[in-house]
Amino acid sequence: MIVSAFLRATTSSILLQRSMKWGNSGSRQCMNVLQMSYTSSSDTKSTTDESIKPKIVDVPLVFVPGMKGTHLVHDDVDSNKNDQKKKKRAWLTLGNLLNIPPRPDDDPIRDLFLPLTYDYEPPLEGEDGYEYVDHYPRQHRGKLIPDGCVDHIIQVSVGNEDTARDLNFLPFYGHATQLLREIDKGYHSRLHDGKLESTESFKQQDQDDNEYADSKGIIDRVGAFIERTTSTNLSFLNTTTNSTVNEQSHHLSKHCRPTAVFTYDWRRSLPELATELHHFCEATFPNQPVQIMAHSLGGLLSFDIMRKHPEKYAPGAVVTGVPFETGIQYLQDLHKGYYTELDRCRQFTPDKQFSMSSHWSFFPITKQRLEDRFVDVTNRCNNGEDVQFNADQSGIGKQTKLQPKVEGDNAYFDFYSVEEWERNDIGVFGPEYDNLLTDEQRQAYKVHMKIQLAAAKEWRKTVLGEREDDDDIASDDKEEFLPPFVACQSNTVPTLNQILRRRRKKPTQNIMTRKGRDISNPYEYDYINGRAVPGDGRIDYDKAFPPDFVSHKRVTLDSPHTKQMCWGSSSGSLGRVYEEVVHQAEEYLKRRKKQEEKQEANSSRTSNIGEVMKQESRRSKMKRLAQKARKKMKFDILDTTRRRRFSRFKRRLK
Repeated sequence: MIVSAFLRATTSSILLQRSMKWGNSGSRQCMNVLQMSYTSSSDTKSTTDESIKPKIVDVPLVFVPGMKGTHLVHDDVDSNKNDQKKKKRAWLTLGNLLNIPPRPDDDPIRDLFLPLTYDYEPPLEGEDGYEYVDHYPRQHRGKLIPDGCVDHIIQVSVGNEDTARDLNFLPFYGHATQLLREIDKGYHSRLHDGKLESTESFKQQDQDDNEYADSKGIIDRVGAFIERTTSTNLSFLNTTTNSTVNEQSHHLSKHCRPTAVFTYDWRRSLPELATELHHFCEATFPNQPVQIMAHSLGGLLSFDIMRKHPEKYAPGAVVTGVPFETGIQYLQDLHKGYYTELDRCRQFTPDKQFSMSSHWSFFPITKQRLEDRFVDVTNRCNNGEDVQFNADQSGIGKQTKLQPKVEGDNAYFDFYSVEEWERNDIGVFGPEYDNLLTDEQRQAYKVHMKIQLAAAKEWRKTVLGEREDDDDIASDDKEEFLPPFVACQSNTVPTLNQILRRRRKKPTQNIMTRKGRDISNPYEYDYINGRAVPGDGRIDYDKAFPPDFVSHKRVTLDSPHTKQMCWGSSSGSLGRVYEEVVHQAEEYLKRRKKQEEKQEANSSRTSNIGEVMKQESRRSKMKRLAQKARKKMKFDILDTTRRRRFSRFKRRLK
């Protein structure tokens, strides 16, 4: 059954249990090259020419991964191990994704539900009395905490009967994190400051390496399992080729600098995550300007903090595959949930997704911004028109092709109104959940959604500049100052950006819920046959750039969303993205140098002016003294003359 699940997957991606280094022999070869490129001539007899050593740059670089790019572990305490926290991962483990041994969807070991309760920050006393730390309440954390970046995934590529089926080891964020780690190591090695790394961002990689140091890698074990259970031609592809080694070594020769990776609980709201990102940068690199490299959701967080704290992020940011406007695709996640690409388990059922908060900020706040990306074709179907419609089939992980838009009635509803979600029977408000949720649980969802939808709407208005009364940004809203911003996005992968909906003609089941509704949802949805446009397979090309009122540079890539932060040998675009990072850092260093030279010139000029003023002051004082002396001499002469005249006058009188 597991083998058939593998064979059903079509160009799909499965996230692995742990972060691992690349491949086997290829990884060792690559690590040796990376270490040699950063070896100081004073430490070894390396033949590396001093002139090609990477430049030491004191500007930190922080990488922010995207949604689901951070492992979540259970924050439990084991009393039998001296109160050491156990590292039980809920997201992601290979056993959970394969559902081995079989477990129900709501099994606690992989439950991603976020409590619908809230912690309120204590008020702080300021100049204007007491005020809260944030403008939004904090949702209770629950028992899952972030634990390292998701570095690698497995990609299953399945062709037809005449083509081979490949199980490919794909470095998801592994190439980016390994690059940053080596850059950071090189920085401290060149400084001889005794530090191995700037932060503990990469600590999880060491833990994983030690855990599996004496055993065969998980890739080998999965391969052996498939080999024992099937005769299908599944081959393992080691993506760490010589070109990967050469490409990374080439980029490592540019800079050595302090780096860090921000890992976070991607289930939480964007305002909260953006605040945490800024606090992380402030705490990790205090009193230092920081450059940002981000992917997907991480780009939204970076854009937020750059607008609020431009001085801190003066070097700029390079972001890739960011959903600045596209969000309607996420409706299928919330409405139906989905199985993993192997169709073995569901960690994202609607009741779990509705408890999360980050995705509410993806939806447009007006009908004009939604455009024609959500249409109802009920009338066309009732009129007998030939409308291709695949009802309630998941489009996640499936390839598509460029296809024109489907005409229909705009199905926009107020995405930031709880009542509208309930009226449209979406997700936990559908009849499918009448028997699974109590009235009290449904009410808790509604309270939670009201809080988060209000915060999400305010975030889109304040950060992205959207308006409810006018979709155009007024001319007086031009940004006065924003650090350099580079947005990268692919335009070669067909990306579905239109969802179809129609009314169900009649119930498919004669089953009534406890609330007296038919168990079948009154609406059917199609996530396959709508319009598909150029993009990265998840986000449209046209919708992956900041608002027009923000000056930014656009860079076009050619890789799918999950591979954008991989090297070219893995069909990724990390090399192109990192070129922009290096260029942006160099430009910042030039600006900073010019500013320092200007300040020095101003200081010198001020010093010269001060000296001139002192000299002028001395001249003026001498001049005043001379004038005073002349006046005194004049009065003395006049006084003597008067006395003589008065004496002659007295003698005449006698």
